[in-house]
Amino acid sequence: MTSLVIGTAAGLNPYVALLVAGAIAGWTNRLQLAADLGVDGVGVWRLVALFAGAALAMDLTLGKVRRFAWLMRRMSEASSTIAGAVGASMVCPEGVPIWVAAICGSAGSFAIASLISRIASHGARSARWVRMGDIPVLMGSATAGAIIIPLGVVLPTLGTGLSIGLWVTVATGAFIVSRRKPGLEVQSVSKKAKTVPPTAA
Repeated sequence: MTSLVIGTAAGLNPYVALLVAGAIAGWTNRLQLAADLGVDGVGVWRLVALFAGAALAMDLTLGKVRRFAWLMRRMSEASSTIAGAVGASMVCPEGVPIWVAAICGSAGSFAIASLISRIASHGARSARWVRMGDIPVLMGSATAGAIIIPLGVVLPTLGTGLSIGLWVTVATGAFIVSRRKPGLEVQSVSKKAKTVPPTAA
């Protein structure tokens, strides 16, 4: 169940997922790490948390700049495959091969990240949000990813239920926006301006 929670968080925001999971594994003993992974949880997971925190800071800043938003979103999708594989492997249940957990975690994380990209893309094209409609979606995803991992560690049943609910919500939202025409794109003032013929003297 913890694998599902971390994999879902990695799809919502890979940097948040690795930051929170790495911090819990590196500074506490709350996570039951997979024995087959053969990694010292203290040093490695603390390093993972620090690198993920730096990547998160860059994503939250450059991701709001329209010039870099598309690039940062594509990087987040690519990173979700890695974060999902790492997260699922670190808490792989006993009896399940590590490579199976890694593939499932990677595929699931990328799937939910792609669905979020579809919702965010639709919001970004909406004139109502002045091309900032993706920001509430992405910030909400990051917040949800940060919440469900500690919740899933302390209360696995509740965390699993919330993860399933997030999957249903994101999938439903992506389906709705795929059936809806995007809002009118915002045009610059120069494009809207019309040439006014000079008046006769």
